Amino acid sequence: MRLPPICSLGLGVPAVLATQKVLGVGGKGNPLDDDFNKFAIDALGEFHVTGIAIAVVDGMESWAAGYGNATLPSSQNGDPIPVTPSTLFYCGSTTKAFTAATLSLMIDSGIYPSLSWQTPISTLIRDDFVLMDPYTWEQNHLTLEDALSHRTGFPRHDKSLGTFYGPDHHKATVRDLTRSLRWLPMVSEPRTKWRYCNLMFMVVSHAMQTLTGQWLGTTFRERIWAPLGMNSTYLSLEDALAGPEHLAGGYYWDYDAEVFETVSFSGLDEASGAGGVVSNVLDYTKWIRCLLNEATPLSKAGHEAIKTPRMAMSGNGKGYDSPMLYALAWQTSTYKGHRVYTHSGGMEAYGAEVYFLPDLGYGVVTLGNTALTSNYVGNILVWKLINDKLGIPESDRFDWAATAKQQLEDIVSSIDNAVERLYPDRADPPLPHLLALEAYTGTYFHPAYQNLTINLANGSETDIHRHNTKPRLRAVREDVVWQNTFDFEHVSGEFWVVFINMLKVPNGLNEEAAKAEFRVGATGRPEQLMIEFMEEGSEGVIEFEKIN
Repeated sequence: MRLPPICSLGLGVPAVLATQKVLGVGGKGNPLDDDFNKFAIDALGEFHVTGIAIAVVDGMESWAAGYGNATLPSSQNGDPIPVTPSTLFYCGSTTKAFTAATLSLMIDSGIYPSLSWQTPISTLIRDDFVLMDPYTWEQNHLTLEDALSHRTGFPRHDKSLGTFYGPDHHKATVRDLTRSLRWLPMVSEPRTKWRYCNLMFMVVSHAMQTLTGQWLGTTFRERIWAPLGMNSTYLSLEDALAGPEHLAGGYYWDYDAEVFETVSFSGLDEASGAGGVVSNVLDYTKWIRCLLNEATPLSKAGHEAIKTPRMAMSGNGKGYDSPMLYALAWQTSTYKGHRVYTHSGGMEAYGAEVYFLPDLGYGVVTLGNTALTSNYVGNILVWKLINDKLGIPESDRFDWAATAKQQLEDIVSSIDNAVERLYPDRADPPLPHLLALEAYTGTYFHPAYQNLTINLANGSETDIHRHNTKPRLRAVREDVVWQNTFDFEHVSGEFWVVFINMLKVPNGLNEEAAKAEFRVGATGRPEQLMIEFMEEGSEGVIEFEKIN
């Protein structure tokens, strides 16, 4: 994929993009004024974002606005539906904060006398939290706190998350996902390195449901959402669609055709406490105000617990005074001497950004409906508001827009240079693969990653980045939470690069590259496929056995 120059408003952007509505209470000057509205609309056009909602909390006052389209015209719907502050969006990993906060309430309740942040997970779900043989200590000692601060030693393993399990091919539950850990490798010693892991929040979700005997969405509503009046917040796609609010459609920008493409709604059962919330910015202002004021329903101890840093994150916090730390489902650092808490979220075609600054009594949330670039625009808008609030001169502001553009270029460069990056010492000229392409086709199985069925792709199945129409090996994985395609490119001998793209969002912005090796047995046929997934560093080598 080659990115064209970032376009300005009007190039492939629907005219209704300029539509916006503002709600406000209180007597302070509205930060979402005409100048900000123009800034927001320009950012949507520049980064190809369909629509975004934003809300600001400043002490006891709040403002909210919607820009662009919640739903674009289609054959079934002839008119666009604009974003309003009440529009619902998938909120992705901002869900994690509700999981940690709800667990704090369970700890405070006294109903579960042995429950604390240091409780080993295995004592709560002993039959389900089982790890590979080398990890006996970890199985017995990894705690709830470890899981909620991403310091367990497990990487993401997101591509192992299935939607069906067992001989009966039943719909996945968080228990099924938890039990898959027994076949997954760790990549570092516990408590030594920060590695983001959605699966561990699913494990905690399962533990919480086991303790309470009820669905996590019910617990969220009883303990947090109902007390805060968050009546437009859901942990179920079906409930969100049945509610009175409009759920924004999901989109991605096709950089080749220069059009928005529709992404179908995804179910949320598997995401659970890791990323299953659907809500709007109006409800999130109630949540932000609770966090700012250290208000009920959380206790003072609960507020302190979820905000206390547990691990240093990888790399430096761009634009911040100091490196980024991770608390319980919150990233935290300082900016111009003020403590900042933040977390982002992404669900295929949606992006969320939540920020709050306790010293200022100030918070901002953005929710958008375009893959990845919603988050870029969200950060650009949030930081303009924070800098305006603090009166920071333009010359002293971190350039979030330039950073976003560079990240887009880096994504493309990373994929274009994948062979060189993953195999710098490959044979030159490359050795031929031992067998004909057809011989490598078939189904390969791993107990956690499940079936990987490789076929010979024909010329009509074009590789999006290399426009490759030659016969090649390809797998389409639809029975996983993050549906994806695997395209194999030969490197040398039995070594390959696998280009992994999102099936529902195939514009390449979430594409990854993995190392792969076919192992041919004495029979002269492939018997194993070794893949090293590389999301945020190596995720360990996964061994697939050929089963047919």
